[in-house]
Amino acid sequence: MHTAVKMLIGLVILLFGAWTLVDPAWFGQSGWIYGLGWWSHTWDIIKGSLGPMLIFMSVVFIWITYEESKV
Repeated sequence: MHTAVKMLIGLVILLFGAWTLVDPAWFGQSGWIYGLGWWSHTWDIIKGSLGPMLIFMSVVFIWITYEESKV
């Protein structure tokens, strides 16, 4: 597939993802055409995954440090 087509597909997916997060109230509208308003749900997921992500990163860091100390 041509590079420009891949970039265009990526841009469309990026814009669609951004559109799903936009809250129509930000524009003073109420129709779905202005976005789905999923930002609050996405923010909840980000907040909920922060702790497990930090635990995972610390375990990987400890593991890498342990492996380096064996060398």
